[in-house]
Amino acid sequence: KQWYQRRVAITAGDESGKLEVAKKIDKACRGSGFFYISNHGIDLDLLYKTSTEFHMKINEAEKKRIAIAAWNPENKKQIRNGYQPATAAKPVDMFCYLNPEFSETHPAIEARLPGHEVNVWPEEEEHPGFREYCEEYYRNMYYVTAALLKGFALALGKDECFFEECFKKEDTLSSVVLIRYPYLDSYPPVIKAKDGTELGYGAHQDVDLIVVLAQTAVQNLQADTDTGFRDVPPSDQHFLVNVGTYMDYLTHGEYRAVWHRVKHVNKERLSIPFFVNLGYSDAVVPFYPGPIVKHNRTPHAPLKYGDYLKNGLVELITSNGQR
Repeated sequence: KQWYQRRVAITAGDESGKLEVAKKIDKACRGSGFFYISNHGIDLDLLYKTSTEFHMKINEAEKKRIAIAAWNPENKKQIRNGYQPATAAKPVDMFCYLNPEFSETHPAIEARLPGHEVNVWPEEEEHPGFREYCEEYYRNMYYVTAALLKGFALALGKDECFFEECFKKEDTLSSVVLIRYPYLDSYPPVIKAKDGTELGYGAHQDVDLIVVLAQTAVQNLQADTDTGFRDVPPSDQHFLVNVGTYMDYLTHGEYRAVWHRVKHVNKERLSIPFFVNLGYSDAVVPFYPGPIVKHNRTPHAPLKYGDYLKNGLVELITSNGQR
Protein backbone atom coordinates (compact mmCIF):
# COMPACT_ATOMS: atom_id res chain seq x y z
CA LYS A 1 0.00 0.00 0.00
CA GLN A 2 1.27 3.48 -0.92
CA TRP A 3 1.62 5.30 2.40
CA TYR A 4 3.12 8.55 1.09
CA GLN A 5 2.20 10.91 -1.77
CA ARG A 6 4.30 9.75 -4.73
CA ARG A 7 4.62 12.89 -6.88
CA VAL A 8 3.04 16.32 -7.20
CA ALA A 9 3.66 18.32 -10.39
CA ILE A 10 4.08 21.96 -9.41
CA THR A 11 3.50 23.46 -12.88
CA ALA A 12 -0.27 23.18 -12.77
CA GLY A 13 -1.44 25.77 -15.34
CA ASP A 14 -5.10 26.76 -15.02
CA GLU A 15 -7.18 27.15 -11.87
CA SER A 16 -8.50 23.60 -11.90
CA GLY A 17 -4.94 22.30 -12.21
CA LYS A 18 -3.81 24.44 -9.29
CA LEU A 19 -6.63 23.16 -7.10
CA GLU A 20 -5.79 19.57 -8.03
CA VAL A 21 -2.18 20.17 -6.93
CA ALA A 22 -3.45 21.78 -3.71
CA LYS A 23 -5.58 18.72 -2.95
CA LYS A 24 -2.56 16.44 -3.32
CA ILE A 25 -0.46 18.65 -1.04
CA ASP A 26 -3.22 18.72 1.55
CA LYS A 27 -3.58 14.94 1.46
CA ALA A 28 0.17 14.45 1.88
CA CYS A 29 0.51 16.97 4.72
CA ARG A 30 -2.40 15.45 6.64
CA GLY A 31 -1.02 11.97 6.01
CA SER A 32 2.60 10.86 5.85
CA GLY A 33 3.92 14.43 5.79
CA PHE A 34 6.21 13.67 2.83
CA PHE A 35 5.73 14.01 -0.93
CA TYR A 36 7.84 14.37 -4.06
CA ILE A 37 7.52 17.19 -6.58
CA SER A 38 8.14 16.89 -10.31
CA ASN A 39 8.24 19.42 -13.18
CA HIS A 40 10.57 21.60 -11.12
CA GLY A 41 12.93 22.54 -13.96
CA ILE A 42 16.15 21.98 -11.97
CA ASP A 43 19.01 19.93 -13.46
CA LEU A 44 19.64 17.66 -10.48
CA ASP A 45 22.40 15.68 -12.21
CA LEU A 46 24.38 18.92 -12.54
CA LEU A 47 23.73 19.65 -8.87
CA TYR A 48 25.13 16.26 -7.83
CA LYS A 49 28.11 16.62 -10.17
CA THR A 50 28.97 20.10 -8.89
CA SER A 51 28.60 19.09 -5.24
CA THR A 52 30.70 15.94 -5.65
CA GLU A 53 33.49 17.80 -7.43
CA PHE A 54 33.58 20.40 -4.68
CA HIS A 55 33.76 17.86 -1.86
CA MET A 56 36.40 15.79 -3.61
CA LYS A 57 38.59 18.74 -4.48
CA ILE A 58 38.59 20.94 -1.38
CA ASN A 59 41.78 20.64 0.68
CA GLU A 60 42.26 20.73 4.44
CA ALA A 61 43.58 24.29 4.52
CA GLU A 62 40.56 25.55 2.59
CA LYS A 63 38.18 23.62 4.83
CA LYS A 64 39.64 25.36 7.86
CA ARG A 65 39.61 28.79 6.22
CA ILE A 66 35.89 28.67 5.47
CA ALA A 67 34.79 26.50 8.42
CA ILE A 68 31.91 27.57 10.65
CA ALA A 69 32.78 29.01 14.06
CA ALA A 70 31.96 25.73 15.81
CA TRP A 71 34.97 24.21 14.02
CA ASN A 72 37.18 27.27 13.62
CA PRO A 73 36.69 29.81 16.44
CA GLU A 74 38.53 32.44 14.41
CA ASN A 75 35.52 32.67 12.10
CA LYS A 76 33.28 34.29 14.69
CA LYS A 77 30.78 35.63 12.17
CA GLN A 78 30.15 32.23 10.57
CA ILE A 79 27.52 30.68 12.78
CA ARG A 80 25.36 29.23 10.00
CA ASN A 81 27.33 29.43 6.76
CA GLY A 82 30.60 27.73 5.95
CA TYR A 83 32.22 24.31 5.94
CA GLN A 84 31.69 21.59 8.54
CA PRO A 85 34.46 19.02 8.10
CA ALA A 86 34.16 15.33 8.80
CA THR A 87 35.44 14.02 12.13
CA ALA A 88 36.54 10.56 13.23
CA ALA A 89 33.26 10.10 15.07
CA LYS A 90 31.05 11.63 12.36
CA PRO A 91 32.60 11.31 8.88
CA VAL A 92 30.19 13.60 7.07
CA ASP A 93 31.28 16.65 5.02
CA MET A 94 28.97 19.66 4.82
CA PHE A 95 28.97 23.08 3.24
CA CYS A 96 26.14 25.47 4.11
CA TYR A 97 25.43 28.76 2.40
CA LEU A 98 22.75 31.38 2.86
CA ASN A 99 20.92 33.98 0.81
CA PRO A 100 23.30 35.47 -1.80
CA GLU A 101 21.44 38.78 -1.37
CA PHE A 102 23.12 39.14 2.03
CA SER A 103 25.99 41.49 1.11
CA GLU A 104 27.99 43.75 3.40
CA THR A 105 25.57 46.58 2.58
CA HIS A 106 22.38 44.58 3.16
CA PRO A 107 20.35 46.33 5.92
CA ALA A 108 20.15 43.17 8.03
CA ILE A 109 23.92 42.63 7.80
CA GLU A 110 24.59 46.25 8.75
CA ALA A 111 22.17 45.88 11.67
CA ARG A 112 23.88 42.60 12.68
CA LEU A 113 20.59 40.76 12.95
CA PRO A 114 20.98 37.14 14.08
CA GLY A 115 20.86 34.54 11.32
CA HIS A 116 22.15 36.90 8.64
CA GLU A 117 25.69 36.32 7.34
CA VAL A 118 27.69 37.13 4.24
CA ASN A 119 28.59 33.84 2.60
CA VAL A 120 32.17 32.60 2.52
CA TRP A 121 33.41 30.73 -0.53
CA PRO A 122 36.39 28.59 -1.55
CA GLU A 123 38.94 30.24 -3.82
CA GLU A 124 37.65 30.78 -7.35
CA GLU A 125 40.99 29.68 -8.81
CA GLU A 126 40.68 26.26 -7.16
CA HIS A 127 36.93 25.90 -7.70
CA PRO A 128 36.10 27.80 -10.89
CA GLY A 129 32.41 28.54 -11.31
CA PHE A 130 31.40 26.96 -8.00
CA ARG A 131 30.20 30.14 -6.33
CA GLU A 132 28.34 31.26 -9.47
CA TYR A 133 26.61 27.90 -9.73
CA CYS A 134 25.63 27.84 -6.05
CA GLU A 135 24.19 31.34 -6.10
CA GLU A 136 22.20 30.55 -9.24
CA TYR A 137 20.94 27.32 -7.67
CA TYR A 138 19.78 29.22 -4.57
CA ARG A 139 17.85 31.72 -6.66
CA ASN A 140 16.31 28.96 -8.77
CA MET A 141 15.27 27.14 -5.61
CA TYR A 142 13.69 30.32 -4.32
CA TYR A 143 11.44 30.43 -7.40
CA VAL A 144 10.64 26.71 -7.21
CA THR A 145 9.69 27.15 -3.55
CA ALA A 146 7.64 30.27 -4.24
CA ALA A 147 5.58 28.25 -6.72
CA LEU A 148 5.30 25.37 -4.24
CA LEU A 149 4.12 27.71 -1.47
CA LYS A 150 1.29 28.88 -3.72
CA GLY A 151 0.12 25.27 -3.71
CA PHE A 152 0.45 25.13 0.06
CA ALA A 153 -1.55 28.34 0.41
CA LEU A 154 -4.42 26.98 -1.70
CA ALA A 155 -4.27 23.69 0.19
CA LEU A 156 -4.67 25.62 3.44
CA GLY A 157 -7.71 27.47 2.15
CA LYS A 158 -5.89 30.74 1.59
CA ASP A 159 -5.26 32.92 -1.46
CA GLU A 160 -2.33 31.56 -3.47
CA CYS A 161 -0.32 34.71 -2.65
CA PHE A 162 -0.65 34.13 1.11
CA PHE A 163 3.07 33.48 1.72
CA GLU A 164 4.45 36.09 -0.69
CA GLU A 165 4.79 38.91 1.83
CA CYS A 166 6.90 36.81 4.21
CA PHE A 167 8.93 34.79 1.69
CA LYS A 168 10.87 37.43 -0.21
CA LYS A 169 14.03 36.94 -2.23
CA GLU A 170 15.84 39.84 -0.59
CA ASP A 171 15.46 38.71 3.02
CA THR A 172 14.59 35.01 3.26
CA LEU A 173 16.71 33.17 5.84
CA SER A 174 16.61 29.98 3.76
CA SER A 175 19.78 27.92 3.41
CA VAL A 176 21.30 25.28 1.14
CA VAL A 177 23.46 22.51 2.61
CA LEU A 178 25.67 20.31 0.43
CA ILE A 179 26.08 17.12 2.48
CA ARG A 180 28.35 14.27 1.46
CA TYR A 181 28.17 10.89 3.18
CA PRO A 182 31.28 8.91 2.13
CA TYR A 183 31.78 5.18 1.83
CA LEU A 184 34.43 4.01 4.32
CA ASP A 185 36.18 0.65 4.55
CA SER A 186 36.15 0.97 8.33
CA TYR A 187 33.25 3.00 9.70
CA PRO A 188 33.31 4.34 13.29
CA PRO A 189 30.67 3.10 15.76
CA VAL A 190 27.21 4.53 15.15
CA ILE A 191 24.29 5.15 17.48
CA LYS A 192 21.38 2.72 17.54
CA ALA A 193 17.70 3.44 17.97
CA LYS A 194 15.61 1.47 20.47
CA ASP A 195 14.40 -0.74 17.61
CA GLY A 196 18.01 -1.61 16.74
CA THR A 197 18.28 0.55 13.61
CA GLU A 198 21.74 2.04 13.10
CA LEU A 199 21.41 5.80 12.69
CA GLY A 200 23.32 8.48 10.85
CA TYR A 201 21.15 11.18 12.43
CA GLY A 202 18.60 10.68 15.18
CA ALA A 203 14.87 11.27 15.15
CA HIS A 204 14.01 14.96 14.81
CA GLN A 205 11.61 17.50 13.38
CA ASP A 206 12.91 20.10 10.94
CA VAL A 207 13.25 23.68 12.15
CA ASP A 208 11.88 25.67 9.20
CA LEU A 209 8.69 26.30 7.25
CA ILE A 210 9.23 23.39 4.85
CA VAL A 211 12.19 21.43 3.46
CA VAL A 212 12.82 20.79 -0.24
CA LEU A 213 15.39 17.99 -0.49
CA ALA A 214 17.50 16.73 -3.39
CA GLN A 215 19.25 13.41 -2.80
CA THR A 216 21.03 10.68 -4.70
CA ALA A 217 19.24 7.35 -5.08
CA VAL A 218 20.37 5.64 -1.86
CA GLN A 219 17.57 4.86 0.57
CA ASN A 220 18.29 6.34 4.02
CA LEU A 221 15.37 8.38 5.30
CA GLN A 222 12.66 7.02 7.59
CA ALA A 223 9.46 8.74 8.71
CA ASP A 224 7.52 8.03 11.88
CA THR A 225 4.09 6.53 11.20
CA ASP A 226 1.32 4.87 13.19
CA THR A 227 3.14 1.57 12.66
CA GLY A 228 6.63 2.84 13.51
CA PHE A 229 9.41 4.24 11.35
CA ARG A 230 9.09 3.39 7.67
CA ASP A 231 11.48 3.85 4.76
CA VAL A 232 10.85 6.81 2.46
CA PRO A 233 11.72 5.57 -1.05
CA PRO A 234 14.44 7.71 -2.66
CA SER A 235 14.36 9.52 -5.99
CA ASP A 236 17.29 11.39 -7.51
CA GLN A 237 15.18 13.28 -10.05
CA HIS A 238 12.48 14.69 -7.79
CA PHE A 239 12.53 16.93 -4.72
CA LEU A 240 11.27 15.43 -1.48
CA VAL A 241 9.16 17.89 0.53
CA ASN A 242 8.19 17.80 4.19
CA VAL A 243 6.74 20.23 6.70
CA GLY A 244 8.80 21.98 9.39
CA THR A 245 7.77 23.00 12.88
CA TYR A 246 6.85 26.57 11.89
CA MET A 247 4.19 25.31 9.45
CA ASP A 248 3.05 22.91 12.16
CA TYR A 249 2.72 25.86 14.58
CA LEU A 250 0.88 28.04 12.02
CA THR A 251 -1.67 25.35 11.29
CA HIS A 252 -2.14 24.20 14.89
CA GLY A 253 -0.78 20.78 13.99
CA GLU A 254 -3.08 20.17 11.03
CA TYR A 255 0.04 20.04 8.84
CA ARG A 256 2.34 18.07 11.11
CA ALA A 257 6.11 18.30 11.27
CA VAL A 258 6.65 14.54 11.11
CA TRP A 259 9.42 13.02 13.16
CA HIS A 260 12.00 11.40 10.90
CA ARG A 261 15.52 10.01 11.07
CA VAL A 262 18.46 9.10 8.84
CA LYS A 263 19.60 5.49 8.75
CA HIS A 264 23.29 4.69 8.73
CA VAL A 265 24.12 3.52 5.20
CA ASN A 266 27.78 3.02 4.35
CA LYS A 267 27.49 4.13 0.75
CA GLU A 268 28.70 7.21 -1.10
CA ARG A 269 25.71 9.53 -1.31
CA LEU A 270 24.61 13.16 -1.32
CA SER A 271 21.85 14.92 0.59
CA ILE A 272 21.17 18.54 -0.41
CA PRO A 273 18.33 20.19 1.52
CA PHE A 274 16.93 23.64 0.84
CA PHE A 275 15.69 24.70 4.25
CA VAL A 276 12.86 27.13 3.54
CA ASN A 277 12.73 30.01 6.01
CA LEU A 278 10.83 33.28 6.13
CA GLY A 279 12.29 36.70 6.93
CA TYR A 280 13.68 37.60 10.35
CA SER A 281 10.86 39.98 11.35
CA ASP A 282 8.00 38.05 9.77
CA ALA A 283 5.32 36.71 12.11
CA VAL A 284 2.47 34.94 10.33
CA VAL A 285 -0.76 34.84 12.33
CA PRO A 286 -1.59 31.17 13.06
CA PHE A 287 -4.89 29.84 11.76
CA TYR A 288 -7.04 26.73 11.48
CA PRO A 289 -6.90 25.45 7.89
CA GLY A 290 -9.92 24.71 5.75
CA PRO A 291 -13.59 25.39 6.50
CA ILE A 292 -14.37 27.37 9.64
CA VAL A 293 -15.52 25.03 12.42
CA LYS A 294 -16.44 25.67 16.01
CA HIS A 295 -13.82 24.65 18.52
CA ASN A 296 -12.69 25.56 22.01
CA ARG A 297 -8.97 25.70 21.30
CA THR A 298 -7.07 28.91 21.95
CA PRO A 299 -5.23 30.04 18.78
CA HIS A 300 -1.46 30.25 18.90
CA ALA A 301 0.07 33.69 19.22
CA PRO A 302 2.09 35.00 16.25
CA LEU A 303 5.73 33.93 16.52
CA LYS A 304 8.47 36.12 15.05
CA TYR A 305 10.44 33.99 12.64
CA GLY A 306 13.89 35.14 13.73
CA ASP A 307 13.22 34.13 17.34
CA TYR A 308 11.69 30.83 16.27
CA LEU A 309 14.67 29.93 14.07
CA LYS A 310 17.32 30.84 16.61
CA ASN A 311 15.71 28.92 19.47
CA GLY A 312 14.75 25.97 17.30
CA LEU A 313 18.23 25.46 15.85
CA VAL A 314 19.82 25.60 19.30
CA GLU A 315 17.41 22.93 20.52
CA LEU A 316 18.05 20.74 17.44
CA ILE A 317 21.84 20.94 17.78
CA THR A 318 21.62 20.29 21.54
CA SER A 319 19.56 17.13 21.04
CA ASN A 320 21.30 15.71 17.96
CA GLY A 321 24.58 17.61 17.58
CA GLN A 322 25.91 19.31 14.47
CA ARG A 323 24.81 17.34 11.41
